[in-house]
Amino acid sequence: MKPDFIHTLPKVELHVHLEGTLSLELILELAEKNHMELPRPKEDLFTFTGLTDFLEMLNWTCSLVKDGADARKLAYNYARYASSQNIMYAEVMTNPTHWKSLSYQDLIENILQGFDQAYDDGYCDCRLLVSLLRSQTRRESLELVRYMTAHRHPRLLGLSVDGNEAASPQSGQVLYEAFLEARNAGFGITVHAGESSPAEGVTQALDILGAMRIDHGVRAISDPDLLKRLADGQITLNTCPTSNLMELYKTMDEHPLKDLYNLGIPVTVSTDDPELFRIDLCQELERAALACGWTEKDLIRIQENAVRASFCDESTKQMLLEKLEVFCRFFGLHA
Repeated sequence: MKPDFIHTLPKVELHVHLEGTLSLELILELAEKNHMELPRPKEDLFTFTGLTDFLEMLNWTCSLVKDGADARKLAYNYARYASSQNIMYAEVMTNPTHWKSLSYQDLIENILQGFDQAYDDGYCDCRLLVSLLRSQTRRESLELVRYMTAHRHPRLLGLSVDGNEAASPQSGQVLYEAFLEARNAGFGITVHAGESSPAEGVTQALDILGAMRIDHGVRAISDPDLLKRLADGQITLNTCPTSNLMELYKTMDEHPLKDLYNLGIPVTVSTDDPELFRIDLCQELERAALACGWTEKDLIRIQENAVRASFCDESTKQMLLEKLEVFCRFFGLHA
């Protein structure tokens, strides 16, 4: 692989949570501003003993964001970081339940303003997906979707759901109406499944919630019928290998990414929570390429998968594909 290929490759990221993008520098700045003590030494902030510890730190960092200006700055900073990774387009998720100091209305409005300002300043084209928590009620989920529908914005593109599937086994039935309304309103639908749930969670995400793509989805590898459905329907799995190593797999050799890709299922590679996992997208792609034996053409195909699975309009997709084509010609490749 040519030197600097991955860094210069125009990239698309579809599975990243704004909650997991607070840099150490911003955390220290906000903690000082709000007179909040760090829960542990700063050098150990991103060292986790397991999922519970990880989620506790996630909620603590989100508690540092006290007002709209903080949310705008966080969104702006992510777009600037994405540009440093040569990410040309990103769909960023946020779950309002993590941000205790802001209403979901203020949170969404200010994130969108931050993305707008960053784009005007020449940084990455960032769009927003709002995520429900699996434990939320029917009323809460419908209220949020109806707010999104009534306050349409060009950067507000979709609805997601995250949280522990095993702890909320009936969440699909509870959230069904909200996802149906969102889809009917023209929002994209993506669902976290096949990570904290077995392969059946992916099937339910498709059948009950109408998922257009799946976040994670790696445990689909255990169900041959589901794998055929994903391949035949070209249903994209937005994988996050480093994130999966915290709970599901000990090493990348155990991760099913290579097998999923070889089966013809469109996969993408993202970072999930880049600051908390201390991983950027270039590093994530390097690790995946090494583990899967991917070539430069494979990495281009991964980016094309992401463009096609994005929720933006067709003209934007075409522009992104054209950027990839120009890059291929520059490197003497044919995607």
